[in-house]
Amino acid sequence: MVTFRFYVVSTVAFFLALAVGVVVGSVLDGQIADSLRDRLDGVEQSLDDTVDSIDAKNAELELQERYMADSAPFSVQDTMTATTTLVVAETGLDAASLEDLVRRLRQAGSTVEGVVWLDRRMDLAEIADRELVAGLIGAPTSTAPTELRTALWEAVLAPGADGAGEGGATSTAPEESTPDTTAPGAGTAAQESTSTTTEAGDAPAEAGVVPLLFEQSPLAELADAGLVRLQRVEGAPENTAAELLVAAVTGPTATTDDPGLMVGEVAGSAAALQVPVVLGELHPSGEEGAPSEDRGGLLSPPEGVDAALISTVDDLEWLPGRVATVLALSELREGRSGSYGLGPDVDGLLPPWQGP
Repeated sequence: MVTFRFYVVSTVAFFLALAVGVVVGSVLDGQIADSLRDRLDGVEQSLDDTVDSIDAKNAELELQERYMADSAPFSVQDTMTATTTLVVAETGLDAASLEDLVRRLRQAGSTVEGVVWLDRRMDLAEIADRELVAGLIGAPTSTAPTELRTALWEAVLAPGADGAGEGGATSTAPEESTPDTTAPGAGTAAQESTSTTTEAGDAPAEAGVVPLLFEQSPLAELADAGLVRLQRVEGAPENTAAELLVAAVTGPTATTDDPGLMVGEVAGSAAALQVPVVLGELHPSGEEGAPSEDRGGLLSPPEGVDAALISTVDDLEWLPGRVATVLALSELREGRSGSYGLGPDVDGLLPPWQGP
């Protein structure tokens, strides 16, 4: 039975506990608040230090990128003299990276007209396209698309592989042209240029000089038909080249049905003609300098070609990758080949320095 004494004891105990809590709380309140304030100050200071460290790293990274850009011309200078390079790429790749590759090749001393963009129609799935290509190279219309493309690229490269074309045209002055502003994947395959060129067959090529292939048959006819697009990059130098080289580029953003297939066929045709070629892979913007197990997966030249005439580079979206492409072409001229970039099983980021 609950008595009055029980209520009295309970009430006294309650207020006693409350008093003890107030006393203890008043004593510890300042210490707890000071401790929390110190911890907060420490966290704020650590955050400030982290931000300062990130800013310093970003500034260092920007400086290193400027150094790479400024030193790139010295890295490739005079490594490609007396050459002309045909740059071939599948549509859908970053045009700015390919245009910069053209500039790096020119800095090395190579004559480069621009970029040959392969339209998805080059798969020759349509009968009309197969008949067109077969007519250009004198092959039966029943020939398989793969064989037609292989023979076609051999016909395109043959004048340069011989060192001088029959009835081709050569440049006698620098071309004044405007860069192509149409996106590679826009579906337009017409040749766009404001430069004045001679028609194929107007003037014979000089002995020992690789002809300007943009003006040669069958490449010019392919552009007229829309199977390729010829993008002339402003600032092409005078053509005095005696050796043809090829840079063929693909990537995961290519809009062709089978990325890597067509440029692989270009590489195979070039190697069959003893023309050195670099197969390049260009990844989407934002992946610069990022190693990946997927890199290099699209770089597969046809079987049976001379591997000593083909090198691969898997990071053309990055300036060092474009420099590596130039240096890889240069070392191919000396009989050395390799695999470069950021993917698995590469020989290095760049071809090894050979010394003077």
